[in-house]
Amino acid sequence: MALDLAKTNIAAEAESGYEFELLHPATGEGTGGFVKVRGERSRTVQQHARKIVTEMQKREKVAKGKGKDSDLTIAELEDMAVDRAYVRIISWRGIQEDGVALEFNRENAERILKDHPWIREAIMEASEELLNFCE
Repeated sequence: MALDLAKTNIAAEAESGYEFELLHPATGEGTGGFVKVRGERSRTVQQHARKIVTEMQKREKVAKGKGKDSDLTIAELEDMAVDRAYVRIISWRGIQEDGVALEFNRENAERILKDHPWIREAIMEASEELLNFCE
């Protein structure tokens, strides 16, 4: 038996997504809200990671040229964490605000990920778990 790379394309499997139910952060019970995420090894997530590294290198180079630190503020770090989670989301369902279904779009996602860090953490955990993307 040989390794068939066409059947073991982790990047493609990670890109196709994995849907999971958000669990209440205190009780661990299902919430009825589901999120479909890309795996961290997907091409989309990898391209995003490369973009962030390139931006950080440019920022550091500019700061160094001006004799300044390139340290990020707390707000910038939080924005980066939100952005890293957002790029992983393919879709969601069963998520509401005040009884109204919340459409998945960038504006709503960024607000929810900022206001509810436990959702952001759940997305990152699901995205990082390689077994979630194996058939």
